[in-house]
Amino acid sequence: MFPQLDVRSNVMFVHDGKYITSAGGARSFDAALYLCEVIYGREIARSLAKGLVLDWNLEAVPRVIILPE
Repeated sequence: MFPQLDVRSNVMFVHDGKYITSAGGARSFDAALYLCEVIYGREIARSLAKGLVLDWNLEAVPRVIILPE
């Protein structure tokens, strides 16, 4: 129905310009912690993750980041 739609499989979140979408549910923490890391830095994101009892390592999260041209 939507031939121009670009669906990405096997990723936890996609950051495309000003939009961030996640796989949903509990996986939304990946997108939220990524955004915290972008805005506040890695140590703040790790501190927040620790409070949520999550092991945060952005490099280990399957993601797609599309930078504006």
